[in-house]
Amino acid sequence: MNEKSSYLIQNHRLYFVQDGEKRDIGGAIYVDRYVTNVDTGEVSVHVSFYDNGSKVTKVLTRDEITPQKIVGLTKYGADCWKEVSDLYADHLREQITQMERNFEHSDVGWGEYQGKEFFKHHQAVGLPSTYKGDRYNLNPKGSQEVWMEMVKKEVLGNQWLECALACGFTAPLVKIIKEEANMDSLFINFYGISSTGKTLATRLAVSPFGLPDTRKNGLLLTWYGTDQGILHHLRGNFGIPMVIDDTSMQETDKDFTQFIYLIAGGQEKLAMTSHGTKRERSEWITTVFSSSEVSILQNTDKRGGIRVRFFEISEKLTKSAENAEEIEKVVLKNYGHAGPLFINYLFGMEHEEITDRWYKIKQQLVKKMGNDQFTHRIAGKLAVIQLAGELANEALDLGLDIEKLQEGLMYLEAKSVQTRNKEEEAYRHIMEYFSRNRSKFFRDASELVNKKVIVGKYLQKGGKISEIRIPKEEFEKILKYGKFDPDSTVNKWKEKGWLVHDNGKNTLTRVFQPGMPRMAMYAFKVLDISDVELNQTEQFEEKKLETLAKEMEHKENEHNYSLQQAEEYQEKTRLQKQKKKPKKRGKYSLSKVSNTQEIATIDEF
Repeated sequence: MNEKSSYLIQNHRLYFVQDGEKRDIGGAIYVDRYVTNVDTGEVSVHVSFYDNGSKVTKVLTRDEITPQKIVGLTKYGADCWKEVSDLYADHLREQITQMERNFEHSDVGWGEYQGKEFFKHHQAVGLPSTYKGDRYNLNPKGSQEVWMEMVKKEVLGNQWLECALACGFTAPLVKIIKEEANMDSLFINFYGISSTGKTLATRLAVSPFGLPDTRKNGLLLTWYGTDQGILHHLRGNFGIPMVIDDTSMQETDKDFTQFIYLIAGGQEKLAMTSHGTKRERSEWITTVFSSSEVSILQNTDKRGGIRVRFFEISEKLTKSAENAEEIEKVVLKNYGHAGPLFINYLFGMEHEEITDRWYKIKQQLVKKMGNDQFTHRIAGKLAVIQLAGELANEALDLGLDIEKLQEGLMYLEAKSVQTRNKEEEAYRHIMEYFSRNRSKFFRDASELVNKKVIVGKYLQKGGKISEIRIPKEEFEKILKYGKFDPDSTVNKWKEKGWLVHDNGKNTLTRVFQPGMPRMAMYAFKVLDISDVELNQTEQFEEKKLETLAKEMEHKENEHNYSLQQAEEYQEKTRLQKQKKKPKKRGKYSLSKVSNTQEIATIDEF
């Protein structure tokens, strides 16, 4: 277009003016917005025009503002026919140069654009960007005041609902702390029989950030579907809490081990494209909740590390049906307000200040927790929950009881200690298998007569069984049947001196039975059962529970609920130990097991 030509819009018609002559091109096409997606980097052009008196809006990518591409708008009623498409394209480009740049985001949570940090919600905090996606319903609804009134009336004073709400505010914090520490996503499961408030607790936890429901792209997903379908909703999430509701929708006996590691790890598995190249792996770091009627940990292997990545709360969560009904009624109509207010408060703090506070809380918890190989990592995650409660109080004046919150966290930690150290349980598992299947083991060649199935062999010393040897493949099969990880188990046994092995190996290579070549076996000592039942971890557990009960006893009137829980768990632990404790201290009397007793095969175990 030369200097004497221009465009003119009158009555929604586009005119091309050249040398004083006005030519009617067709219906005008307007550029409404010129937008950069801060997550993908793509630039889009939002255009509108009128067809039969009705306004039509479309979104084009910037590379579609060409004579060849905009012809496609004619099928929606635009007049940019092929013979005038070059003029329409030229006019749209001219309009673009006069437009202010807008921003939108398709991911959620923390992000960075041109060196500037911001938080992506329905409207971003720290950058004028709008959420453009179909995975999350983040638009606030109802009133923050109504939501706050419900919290003060129905939540405060209930230790576990306060804990659930504090957990919801951890989602924006884990990304900050990950920058300074080895922090995974938090994964927390509420479980129990129907009507204990588990789904309600998850609704409450995510209500500050968006719609706490499975409908209309809410923050609740269901377990109905594939793992990949669930992971799709987590991609690009760096600070918005999510819920996976009701594991009963999953197949029976599903092993959740790998799924838990994926969720907590925050990265999809490495995969290849159809062209043989590496597919880009999506990432996330946030807080994920789930709900189930039974413990999900029951359907995982026995690796202690999974207890570091996955927390479970099985306490009764609501005071009454009326309490639950009132909370649900409010959060389904009033949501998405408190989260952005909380984020605004975080923007007034340096990340260093946040991580310093987290570190101090972590050190406090470590002193209360004692010490095992998981202590510092567990304390780090529990510290995020306490910090979230403290910051939510400061930002929103919530009134959460932080002292009671910490007591609850320590109670949960006390319950989980035994489940994290699985080498003792694995030992009991395999010794029980030996006792039940005594006829499948032999001592010398004379015992091989008439044995149809052989699993392993044993050695005797002083008339008592002192060592058991099982071929590597069969040993791993027995452990895996009990959902124990063979590698981590034998490594722990080796550390404790329970394993008999060749130098530099975990196995012992010997002749298993006459006439066979040497083969690798796992060989382990037959221990004094009291060494396994009353190990150091359990002694610490007992001491810690006694200390916790004494601390709570001084605050009986104020913290009666927490005291009752600690006492109940201490009594339960005592009875379990009493049940397991042998009548006489000494070796397993395995040599007395009859060869004629009823035997269970590995498939029947």
